[in-house]
Amino acid sequence: MRIRDYGISLGVALYIFLTLNGLAYTVAQRSLLPRRAVRFFYGMLAPYQSYGTNNVELVAEGKTKDGSWETIDLLPYFPGSTGERTFRELLLSRRAQGETATAQGYAGLAEQIRIKEMDRGRSYSEVRLHIDTWPMAPDGYEVLRLPVFTKAIDPVSLE
Repeated sequence: MRIRDYGISLGVALYIFLTLNGLAYTVAQRSLLPRRAVRFFYGMLAPYQSYGTNNVELVAEGKTKDGSWETIDLLPYFPGSTGERTFRELLLSRRAQGETATAQGYAGLAEQIRIKEMDRGRSYSEVRLHIDTWPMAPDGYEVLRLPVFTKAIDPVSLE
């Protein structure tokens, strides 16, 4: 029984050490361990790495036969909670690979949306994507999503 207790204590101490190492990496970009070993614990601290003051949402528009642009509902393509949708819409796995991979990801996404919309009977000659950004409000997610506050930005550069 004593060996089991030591094993549990050692496991807890190791976990605490690795988590503190992840915290040190988050705060000071310094670690006592190889980068590969600390990445998991660094990722666990992701909610504490940054905080934005703007809401963001991917917007898709399809070009109709008469040349006008029509907003496409992306909810069927990104089901889930608002926070999960935002992470998926920002193509974070592509973004981590660089700007070229991000641009390719959005080009592929636009083409997939165009094809799926065609299958649903809505034919678009082109689909363009941008990200709407607007200030957060304590009263709710969409409260300040008004034309005066909303700004469209490029999804690749986020500018």
